[in-house]
Amino acid sequence: MKLYENARILTLNKVQPEARAMLCHRGVVIQLFNEPNPIITGLGALRRVNCGNRVMLPAFTDAHLHLMDTGINLGTVDVSSARNESQAVRMLKEARSNAPAGEWIQGSRWGHNLWDPPALPTKKSLDELFPENPVFLFSKCEHLLWANSLALKMAGIAAQTPDPKAGEIERDPKTGEPTGILKEDAADLICAVIPEIPAYRKKELLKKTGAHLNRFGIVNVHAADNADVFGLLQEIKNDPDFHLNVLFYFPVAKLDDLIKAKMHSGLGDARLRFGGVKLFVDGSLGGRTAWMDEPYDDEPNNFGIMMRDKPELFDLVDRSNKAGIATMTHAIGDRAVRTILEVYAEASDPPPGTWNRVEHFQLLSEKILPLLKKSKTVSSVQPVHIFSDWSAANRFWGGRARWAYAFRTMKEAGMPIIFGSDSPVEPVNPFWGIYAAMERKDGAGNPADGWFTQERLSLHEALEAFISEPPVIAGEGYIKGTLSPGARVDFVLVEENPFAVSPEALRDMKISATVAGGKTVFGEI
Repeated sequence: MKLYENARILTLNKVQPEARAMLCHRGVVIQLFNEPNPIITGLGALRRVNCGNRVMLPAFTDAHLHLMDTGINLGTVDVSSARNESQAVRMLKEARSNAPAGEWIQGSRWGHNLWDPPALPTKKSLDELFPENPVFLFSKCEHLLWANSLALKMAGIAAQTPDPKAGEIERDPKTGEPTGILKEDAADLICAVIPEIPAYRKKELLKKTGAHLNRFGIVNVHAADNADVFGLLQEIKNDPDFHLNVLFYFPVAKLDDLIKAKMHSGLGDARLRFGGVKLFVDGSLGGRTAWMDEPYDDEPNNFGIMMRDKPELFDLVDRSNKAGIATMTHAIGDRAVRTILEVYAEASDPPPGTWNRVEHFQLLSEKILPLLKKSKTVSSVQPVHIFSDWSAANRFWGGRARWAYAFRTMKEAGMPIIFGSDSPVEPVNPFWGIYAAMERKDGAGNPADGWFTQERLSLHEALEAFISEPPVIAGEGYIKGTLSPGARVDFVLVEENPFAVSPEALRDMKISATVAGGKTVFGEI
């Protein structure tokens, strides 16, 4: 038996919202106490753990991220701090100056919408500094890939190369030559020729990702990754150095194989469960490929990219649900959101105890509002995107941005809301996401008065979206997401009460310890 004592416990359990001590056995909560140092007898050997009057919260869930990409990006050159194309290329060169000729060089997280001027980069700047190395960098949103001429040549991309069905090779309007920017599925042409990462290295990256998430108090994740990652997670899920519980979503391309294998949502255990399949309707705001009802304000002929039309979406969702498989669907633009909500309303219901989800759910419209109240879907949003999106949304969508990240509207319509980071697109820190949902400002506190503040959530609502709601959606609300008898001993310790500090102090709050299954996996107690 173990007693965590002298703690200020915020349980997120409505029956007993606060406590001062918690009795546990073999990674399960047994009892909560209102006294900081309760007298306990008759239970044999008891280990007392003094929490130092720190605040205890249930551990966080990141309800939308990409595990393998996060691991890969932890080892790439992050150029997100660059303020223009030239600076981004110099940062990459400084970090990879010793790379031998012919070696692939990868960078990440460039954001041209924050550059001065806010223009897409080209292959020319990469060619000048990397004439002998194939180079590629995914954008912050991961819907754009920037490559040099050698990478394009190795992928067989030239002026005569046709655009893929759900992608675009950007071309010079005068010459027709590729500029070096590949949108959406066009990026797969480059990815197909990049050397494969060995399985042993992928497992190392997954464990590195797990440790990175634990430092931010995250022990549960909902992850959409390639099928091989599921196999690797099975191999490492009980590894003593891996402390993540994963709800896993396969690419929808694997749907027929999953149906043949009789896979159904919920299959697995508390460490690794099958969640369903992931689909895409459109692209991203940053890449101006989100599918819109009306064109982008500064591009009158650009409505974004439709990656699947409504009949195809209906077929995939209906077949999935009938086979006992739930779906998560990426939809950002208002046309994309409206289309998938209509599909979910018309298709077969998901299996009992599971949910169909809309991922990102970035832009609503007045046409969509009636669908929200009829919907039986989950809104899976990443509020930290507000940090980099609010100014781009104003520029590209104009007045329509009023309906971007409309948390309060979703809440009042009765939709369950769960939060994540979309890592590696954005940092995993849950406190940044909570701050963005509450204040609707970026990390620097802009805009000063907040951005469409009528859509703010309260601190309690934001905590629920990061802690107690995701396990309910995963069918595990009885063992995760609260600190209550029968739940797993998954919690974090922080120095201050989140409800007693300023929004800025909350944004900057640090995790001092993370416990998963009764084991301290980060920090000290």
